[in-house]
Amino acid sequence: MRQGGDSKADQDKKLFVGGLHPATTENELREFYSQWGEITDVVVMKDQRTGKSRGFGFVTFADASSVDVAQSNRPHHLGGKQIDSKRAMPREETSPEVHAAVKKIFVGALKKHITNEDLTNYFSSYGNVVDAQVVMSKERNESRGFAFVTFDDTDAVDKVILSRPHTLMDSKIDVRKALSKEEMGKVRSRPPRPDMRQGWSNGSGYNYENPPPPAWGPPMNGASGGFGSYGQQHAYAGGPMRGAPPPYPRPTPYAGQNSWQR
Repeated sequence: MRQGGDSKADQDKKLFVGGLHPATTENELREFYSQWGEITDVVVMKDQRTGKSRGFGFVTFADASSVDVAQSNRPHHLGGKQIDSKRAMPREETSPEVHAAVKKIFVGALKKHITNEDLTNYFSSYGNVVDAQVVMSKERNESRGFAFVTFDDTDAVDKVILSRPHTLMDSKIDVRKALSKEEMGKVRSRPPRPDMRQGWSNGSGYNYENPPPPAWGPPMNGASGGFGSYGQQHAYAGGPMRGAPPPYPRPTPYAGQNSWQR
């Protein structure tokens, strides 16, 4: 029987599957993904009025390691076409940015002594790190307290996000997806809206379907930008993040607009 809601304990066992052929059935989806492990649940989302497939669904494995194996064997082809598989984000994640497919993360609330190597060593457990850069103050040549880490695959970033909160060197760090202005514009044109009747995200956050975007309200939790009190970043989009977590306590705000680029 399909569960009415997402269990956080099972979240790392779920895949979102988009780009499905209209004729692909739940049985076909189950048969395809069962090559990578035991499956406990499969759902193809359907239009409530017509009963037709909406082109995406969800697959839940019995073990999280099966998700890793399935993702390592991309691209996937089913029904005569390539389909799009991603780790399913919790429906509690209301910010559209969390569904973006990116290879870079923003890491904040770093201790001053943390190095590029420290970041590489820590995040390598989630995937292949191709670059890690602590942002330095030009004037003092010291860490500004935040960094960017780049992987070779978007799946590694999703693993990092699903594994929050993160602690590095006995200190809680702030980890978010890093989006360019263009990427931010794309995801914000299609905000996810939880489908409470099914207990699953309705797919718009993964760029499936295109409902009219609602107006963005004032920033929540005092967040003034995409990276909170780290200051507005020029290369990575700011603006209010619906449902964004409050910034971690810091003694003083970090430097102002674009100063990290000087």
